[in-house]
Amino acid sequence: MFSIQHIIWLIISLALIVYFLLSYRKKRPSFNQVLNYCLIVCCLSEVTKVFSVLEMVPSQDGSIMYPYIPMNHLPLHLCSIQIPFIAFVRFTENKRLRDPLLAFMYPSCLLGALSALAMPSIFSTTISVNQAFTHPMAYQFFLYHSMLIILGFIIAWSGEIKWTWKDYWRCMIIIALMGFISLYVNSMFAQPTYLNGKLQHVDFWPNFLFTYQNPIGIKITTIQGWYIYLVILCAVVALLSAICYFPLVKKNHGN
Repeated sequence: MFSIQHIIWLIISLALIVYFLLSYRKKRPSFNQVLNYCLIVCCLSEVTKVFSVLEMVPSQDGSIMYPYIPMNHLPLHLCSIQIPFIAFVRFTENKRLRDPLLAFMYPSCLLGALSALAMPSIFSTTISVNQAFTHPMAYQFFLYHSMLIILGFIIAWSGEIKWTWKDYWRCMIIIALMGFISLYVNSMFAQPTYLNGKLQHVDFWPNFLFTYQNPIGIKITTIQGWYIYLVILCAVVALLSAICYFPLVKKNHGN
């Protein structure tokens, strides 16, 4: 984290974000046009990711090889689940579902992607820092998350939603539900080792939504420590989301 390669990518990402946000303010394309562009980026991103991480793995007896995508690359992270959300808000005509989803996407795109850029997990799970400009996953990671930040700002500026604190509480409910579901998903995709029917250890877990372990490397070794971490995680998410909502709600009430 914050190696020279990482810093260069952050500068590139910042330049792209500023450029496209200024272009949006100047040209004012429709919100559906923005979503169309985002969907193109999403498709290119997922195709690049799949064919970059796909590997051939032998069967137990070694007689055949199977293509395999590591489970931590499944599109179940906070940023990757934005792909079906973007598609839904682009094509749905159900405003009662569209508005709450957009209200959730605004802080989750913005904060989730900012966190990902600040703490790029690919350098510890997928590629080495030395591959930051030679591996397609680096381009996929930084460009995709830059797009999400741009989309987050545009959702806030587009006028699609009349922002109220009710939207904030809806957002918190959605995040809480997704966080709770992630506990099931992380356990379901984990790889436990049993001996005589007794759980010995877990060799792998995907850590979707970071509900199992923190992203900064602090080891959690007790259930009490995990409860404390979960409370801190919920508090940070609630606070940062409130900070995102505050200027929009204030502006709406002021108008």
